Amino acid sequence: MTYLNLDQIAQIAPSVINQDHSPKLSGIYKHIPTTEVIDILGKNGWGVTKVLQSNTRKGNEGNIPYKKHMLRFRNMNDTISKEIGDTFPEIVMTNSHDGTSSFKFHVGLFRLVCSNGLVIADQTFSNLKINHKGFEKSKIIEIINETTVRVPDVVGKVQKMMGKEMSMTQQYDFAMDAYVNNWGLNEDDVVDVNQLLKVRRDEDRGNDLWSVFNRVQENIVKGGVLTIKPKGEGKFRRSRSRQIKSIDKNIQVNKMLWSLSESLI
Repeated sequence: MTYLNLDQIAQIAPSVINQDHSPKLSGIYKHIPTTEVIDILGKNGWGVTKVLQSNTRKGNEGNIPYKKHMLRFRNMNDTISKEIGDTFPEIVMTNSHDGTSSFKFHVGLFRLVCSNGLVIADQTFSNLKINHKGFEKSKIIEIINETTVRVPDVVGKVQKMMGKEMSMTQQYDFAMDAYVNNWGLNEDDVVDVNQLLKVRRDEDRGNDLWSVFNRVQENIVKGGVLTIKPKGEGKFRRSRSRQIKSIDKNIQVNKMLWSLSESLI
């Protein structure tokens, strides 16, 4: 694995390298370029491995340089990036230059087999953020240290999930809880939650909690889950979930699933 450089990042998410903020913002807004944080993290061993930028609605193209973006950082140092099978701990950062969000940092996990990223639900850590009203390099260092300290705990929980075998009933209940938490469920809705347990990769074929977690996560994020809702007079409406492309929704779903999994170990 090699880190992405700024040219590569700019091709995917031009808002990341923007050195200015939206002209619509007031004078109290202090612009903090994302590149400055990338530089600080890089000097402490954390490089960018993946980047995303929020979609822009038609007619609002002028906001592209300031849109919300998400970067995932990994440390190649073996003493920090403790591999869990095919999974690596990460720092996940979100920011925007349009005033819609501050710098926010999360502990994440990255799976090689699916090139997919998870985000850990941890309320204490998720409260670590930097507002665009002041900037101290020491705050970034504090976040890096916080992540490093928490990695062994995250690794331990993943190992516990790997070691917890689940019955078919338990897997069904987990998938149902995930469905309800994500979409809600009306009394007359018809849904087969086994759709969320569908195996997309051989690596996720096990009955342990970690495999189940990853199957459900993959099926929610990729979309295509069918729900049948009554329309009245004996008629029904069939709808399939869409692939999750929103940065905020992706993080929300991942934290919800991690909380459900954590409650079972």
